[in-house]
Amino acid sequence: MTRRTDHSAAIDTILRTKLDTRWGQVVPTSDSVNLSNGGVWLKAVYLYTDMADSSGLAKKHTATTAAQIVRAFLAAVTRVIRDNKGEIRSYDGDRVMAIFIGDGAASVAAKTALEIKWAVDELVRPSLSYRLNEYLKSSWVLSSRTGIDMGDALIVRAGVRNNNDLVSIGDAPNIAAKLSELHLARTIITDRMWNAMSYSTCYSRIDGKAMWSIASTKDIGGGRVEQIRTSNYGIQID
Repeated sequence: MTRRTDHSAAIDTILRTKLDTRWGQVVPTSDSVNLSNGGVWLKAVYLYTDMADSSGLAKKHTATTAAQIVRAFLAAVTRVIRDNKGEIRSYDGDRVMAIFIGDGAASVAAKTALEIKWAVDELVRPSLSYRLNEYLKSSWVLSSRTGIDMGDALIVRAGVRNNNDLVSIGDAPNIAAKLSELHLARTIITDRMWNAMSYSTCYSRIDGKAMWSIASTKDIGGGRVEQIRTSNYGIQID
């Protein structure tokens, strides 16, 4: 059998195999989803946090310094997500994807995003300036962008044996990822999120002002237009 025949047969097998899906109550792991035909539906909130201007990081720093910065950034983001019971299911370079489910998931995810903003600005940046002389002398400043959306998503395993990963299919993961790429603010959410969030994640506990601004509707690709809200607030981690 030639490689071409082998690959064609594998693709044909996938397309002929009907997915066996179910609704889930927990965020699945790779070993809980069948590689051949498994799928899990979730009502979930998806959060993507991305390092802003990672291309600038590579241009302004040596590889070893850039690696230390990325590691510090991801450590901070991951810890905040984990503290808020988010389930991390993907790392893509300097971007993290997390899933939140259950009652109040929208509020928890929004709080997580605002804490990430604070942690990057008030914990990671000062440490970089103190520990890394190269960063201190550079014009590049560490920043983050987070996008969040909520909705139904189908999680499947894709790839081949020993080389596969979970993939989320649906509007929520796609839109959240797109929002994290916009250069409008540090955190961007959809109106669906705003309507599902609690008072404490919508308004500042200090002065009672809204922590989010209504942005004009935005085409986020493929003709998809969304009403979004933006925020540059941060919530201090106790």
